[in-house]
Amino acid sequence: MTTGLTRVAEKAKTDRKLRFTSLAHLLTPQFLTETWCMVNKKGAPGVDGETVRQYEENLEARIRGLHERLRAGQYQAPPVRRVEIPKGDGTPRVRPLGIPTVEDRLLQAAVARLLSAVYEPLFLECSYGYRPKRSAHDALRQLRQHLIVHNVMQIYEADIRAYFD
Repeated sequence: MTTGLTRVAEKAKTDRKLRFTSLAHLLTPQFLTETWCMVNKKGAPGVDGETVRQYEENLEARIRGLHERLRAGQYQAPPVRRVEIPKGDGTPRVRPLGIPTVEDRLLQAAVARLLSAVYEPLFLECSYGYRPKRSAHDALRQLRQHLIVHNVMQIYEADIRAYFD
C-alpha cells in the first residue's frame, strides 16, 4: 500500500466523522502502475477490442496518458460491452455481464483501492459481504459460533435471487 493510501486509511480509522473531500491527488502514475499489478489480466476485451496484452505493450505511456486525462478532467468512461452468459445452474437462463475496457478496468480498480482505504475501517467486524480477506465460509463459521454460544430463538433468511434482473 502506498504511503498516501496508508495515511488515508489511518485517518479514516482514527476519526470516523472525518469526511474526505477529494482523493484524486492519490491517483498518480505510480499508484496506477501499482494497481495494474493487481488487476485481473485474464479478462476479456471491452468495446474497443483491446486486450490486456496490447495495453501492456506500452504501459508506461498509457498510464501517463490516463493520468493526464484524469488531471485535466477529460477522462470519460467508455461504454461497457454487454454479454449474456449462462447462469450455470443447468437451466437455459442467462445473466447479463458488463465487460469494461482494459483502461477503465484499471481505473475502476484504482478507485476501488481508494474507497476501500476510506471505508474498510468503518465496517463492523460482523460484516462479511464483499470484503477483503473475508468469505461466506467465515460468515457461516461466525454464525455457527453465535448459535452455539447464545440462546437463539429465530433465524431469518432472505433470498435476493434475481434482485437486479
